[in-house]
Amino acid sequence: DKKKAAKEKPTASKQKKSVQVIDAKRGMNGGIILARIKIEFPDLAGMVTEMDCGKLDDTQLKALREFLPTKDERLAIEGYVKGASSSQKTREAAIHDFCLCEKYMFAMMKVDSADEKFECMLFKYQFDNKLNELMDGVTTLISACEEVQKSVRLRKLMAMILMLGNQINTGGSGTMAQGFTLDALLKLDEAKAFDKKTSVLQYLVKLVKANEPDLLKVH
Repeated sequence: DKKKAAKEKPTASKQKKSVQVIDAKRGMNGGIILARIKIEFPDLAGMVTEMDCGKLDDTQLKALREFLPTKDERLAIEGYVKGASSSQKTREAAIHDFCLCEKYMFAMMKVDSADEKFECMLFKYQFDNKLNELMDGVTTLISACEEVQKSVRLRKLMAMILMLGNQINTGGSGTMAQGFTLDALLKLDEAKAFDKKTSVLQYLVKLVKANEPDLLKVH
């Protein structure tokens, strides 16, 4: 048994290890992620070419996009394959010796505009969710606009603000303003009323309490 083990040991030490063309850490991180995606790389390249997400989710698509080969990685992989391609057999052997991440990169190198296609795939996958999020906001905005248009209390309050503004600006005589812009409402707390101490907003609240207390429930 010892002799048999001694004979087998040199054989094991001579086993060929995977080639490491790209950065070792990047290759290891990519390998961990790619091992979870049970799709052959040529098939995966075909899906990207057709911009077909299949059963891939957005997290997987982002991960796959992250490990597309950079310019330097592409040159390194191409250079290695070219240098080992004295025949079809040696070319296939060279590709076989790549680590998992390098095999993925090599497959993706055959896809034109792979990064842009991944971006389109992500947009396609996320479109419905983003649309629903936007539509929720749009629905809320439409509802708020309808409430503003239908509110009788708000109209009365705006009329009182206009009347008060005209009294302050003209003293009740002269040309009266027919309306005001919404940004003027922000200045009610800055402008002073008749006594030069109380703000117009404070005076307005007193006015509403005395004459139309129900308008304080405008919300």
